[in-house]
Amino acid sequence: MPEASAKPAAVPLGTQTTKAQQQKGKDKNSAGAQETKAQRKAEKAARRAAKVSELGKSSHLPQEAIAQARAQSQAKQSRAASGTSNASSVGGGSSNSVVNATVSSAISSLTAQSTAIHGSDILDKRVGLFKHLEITRRSGTADAAKDIHPVILALTLQFASYTVIGSSARCRATLRAFQTVIKDYRTPVGTTLSRNLTNHLSRQIDFLITARPLSITMGNAIRWLKQEISVVSIDVSDDQARESLIEKIETYIRDKIEVADRVIVQSAVKHIGNGDVILAFSRSAVVEQVFLEANLRGIEFSVVVVDTRPFYEGKEMVRRLARAGLKCEYVLISGLSYVLNDITSVFLGAHAVLSNGQLYSRVGTALVAMSAKRKNIPVIVCCESIKFSNRVQLDSVTFNELGSPDELMNISIDSTPKPGPLKNWRDLPNLKLLNILYDLTPPEYIKKIVTEVGSLPPSSVPVIIREYNSA
Repeated sequence: MPEASAKPAAVPLGTQTTKAQQQKGKDKNSAGAQETKAQRKAEKAARRAAKVSELGKSSHLPQEAIAQARAQSQAKQSRAASGTSNASSVGGGSSNSVVNATVSSAISSLTAQSTAIHGSDILDKRVGLFKHLEITRRSGTADAAKDIHPVILALTLQFASYTVIGSSARCRATLRAFQTVIKDYRTPVGTTLSRNLTNHLSRQIDFLITARPLSITMGNAIRWLKQEISVVSIDVSDDQARESLIEKIETYIRDKIEVADRVIVQSAVKHIGNGDVILAFSRSAVVEQVFLEANLRGIEFSVVVVDTRPFYEGKEMVRRLARAGLKCEYVLISGLSYVLNDITSVFLGAHAVLSNGQLYSRVGTALVAMSAKRKNIPVIVCCESIKFSNRVQLDSVTFNELGSPDELMNISIDSTPKPGPLKNWRDLPNLKLLNILYDLTPPEYIKKIVTEVGSLPPSSVPVIIREYNSA
């Protein structure tokens, strides 16, 4: 039999019209859902930007950046409303781009100052000997993951802009931020606090590192905190565990930093006598407290503060000491040799003390210590034991931290930046700027290290490290 030819069944015209209307209704509903979703994302981005802005205001972030963030956020929200209506006509294709622009502009405007300097030209103009070192402040908070706490975002901005500077100050600020992170932390279903909280904090720490590398003090504190989290019993409720960790952090700050500084001050004051002329380099919080305590005890002495670029931290120490009634002199490091003739002793702070007795501190410290040693001037270092490190280092090249080369353009010592002749350094192919932050001082140039466990020579540092690790 011949095969019957297959013909499509005829569809009534009214049925075709009904299907077209149904498809049109589905497209309309889909566009409406995408519009609602885009609006929710825009509102969420606005709330997050507002929260980061408030944290930035309380943390002394630049007010211009905050105002710019708010203005751009409001502008993006208004454009998002019109953008979502356009998206409904084209199937919602542009809604995601509008939302992403709202999120990135609201947060990245807060970090414009810290991200503008990280162009590829800086990487191309690094000094060859230090190319293995990373330049600080190489990214902003626009790349932050959604689980990064807003207080960590604000702290990262402070680190990147050098608003919070100094080893102890950074450690204290980091632990305070972790207290807030732990307070707001909630353990996900199916896991335990002792396992998941460590991973959560690690992500916060990884983001902090994008602003500046961890200091020795911060590394020691973070290792201690992770150890405390790991021993939290699974039988303890999450609320009790969080309260216990927050209290332990507070105790750690008090014992290892605040109380340790007071003990160091009481011990170091004994090395100051009437008529002494003491030299201090840059600014150290504990050294500043030593001078203020000696002044309160009625000891008559004077202080010469030697300072250096690019931060000019010594200016703040001079202001505080002069306000307290001390006789002070301020000189840049280029005039060091002219003031050493009248100096009776040198007091230095520390970023870290390594296990081989080397002092790791602000660049220029080694020059000050060596110059004092040549004139038989005793060099006394005030350092908390939390700054001691197991690391052994013989030079300042293998491990160090690089600041932005643009910071060397400022040649002014007042609050108003002055670009100077280096403002067009990027356009000079044969010119490279090196802004290295730390140097190493050999132990033979140091007479004594004053800690909360006593005054000791640099050769005794491994003993303190051993006791610290065993505890």
